[in-house]
Amino acid sequence: MSLDPAPAPGTRRVFILPRSAGVDHVILVRRVSAYPRGRNVPFPNRRHNNAGVAVKTPAGEHSPELRVGMVALSHYPNDPRIKREAEALGARGIEVDVFCLGDRDQDRRERFGNVTAHRLLRAGKGDKESLPAYLALSLRFMASAYRALRARMPERRYALLQVHNLPDYLVLAALPFRMRGVPVILDLHDLMTELFESKWSHGHARRLLPIVRAVEALCWKNADALIATSEGFRHRMLARGVDPAKVTLVLNSADERIFKRRPREFRPIERGGRLLYHGTVARRFGLHTLLEAVKRLQSTVPGTTLRVHGNYDPSYLQFLRQRTAELELDRLVVWDGYRPVEELGRVMMDADIGIVPYLNDPFMAVALSTKAFEYVATGLPVVASRLPSLTTIFDEDCLAYFAPGDPENLAEKIRFLCSNPGIRSAHCERALAAYQGVAWPVMRERYLSLVKRLAARRARK
Repeated sequence: MSLDPAPAPGTRRVFILPRSAGVDHVILVRRVSAYPRGRNVPFPNRRHNNAGVAVKTPAGEHSPELRVGMVALSHYPNDPRIKREAEALGARGIEVDVFCLGDRDQDRRERFGNVTAHRLLRAGKGDKESLPAYLALSLRFMASAYRALRARMPERRYALLQVHNLPDYLVLAALPFRMRGVPVILDLHDLMTELFESKWSHGHARRLLPIVRAVEALCWKNADALIATSEGFRHRMLARGVDPAKVTLVLNSADERIFKRRPREFRPIERGGRLLYHGTVARRFGLHTLLEAVKRLQSTVPGTTLRVHGNYDPSYLQFLRQRTAELELDRLVVWDGYRPVEELGRVMMDADIGIVPYLNDPFMAVALSTKAFEYVATGLPVVASRLPSLTTIFDEDCLAYFAPGDPENLAEKIRFLCSNPGIRSAHCERALAAYQGVAWPVMRERYLSLVKRLAARRARK
């Protein structure tokens, strides 16, 4: 079946022009007898009158037939970045199909307003634990995503396709459609090479690193646009020869609907300090450093507790539980498991300080902490590893920084904030002011502008 079937005589050709003069889209319709394959295709039910003249769509509203397909080896709506980008499109009237993974208790197909999740494979946490298991799952998913896109493309006529990594090679599922003129965005949540070095650079897996680099380069080449999620990522991409015009920076800013500023009272904390960590729990995120710091705090801020919410690397969690017992912190550290993102804003109100204890490895040195944004947005003081991705946004007057991997320095910074409520309050105010320049409303418009530009390119073909 052709992806671009020729229309029957008398079909109307549709052109969607980009926004101008306060109008989101102008739809031009004229009759044609035929046109070449791979060009514009008929869209039924477009807004036009019987005379076939231009019809304007009101400002703020997109054509109801504009559609975007997303591919992600992730669970929807669990992944907050995918959810927010899909919802940003849906709020503009764009229909989004998300081809993703599903849990065993989720429906194969589920609609969320203008966003529809198509759960192609069932997968649990253990399916990504080892490198062979991850490769097997990702390749199966890539094949399933290609088949799903091929089956739905004739009906849905996607204006563009967006592929979320990891892995980068999922973009190959969209390659046949890109060859037919459908623009493809590769949204780089993480840099595949750096993450591989961080997770699997030891032992025999290290021999695969040249292959990973080659695959990464191939995948970047076969996308029309790349999205970077940190300035560090963007710099690495440019250093590898990517055209700057091809890269758009869209940070993982906090969801302002969930992470809202609430009144907070700052007092000296002499005992019972409440520390919070949420997010991925894997070795590179440095939770073992935080445990050591909690132990040291017991002599100066006795009864200090740590609550951890997140997705756990099973082997690392086992190590952390063992270390917690060795440090005699069982009653002070709570491993609370995964919480839906909608609940985290309330969780932060029960904490005194948010901790970002990342290690300084090839990946974490350029990654940007989403949790830091979420802490700042809710008015929670932050102690974070001194890494360039954060220091370029928040200076010393916004966050308390410590040397990555140094539990004594971490404990010292926490003690200092506990003893100085005025500084905690000032940090929160200054951090919130600095954050406004990278908040989600700014990132959302940057993302939507990219989508609009690529969709307009597709419409002109």
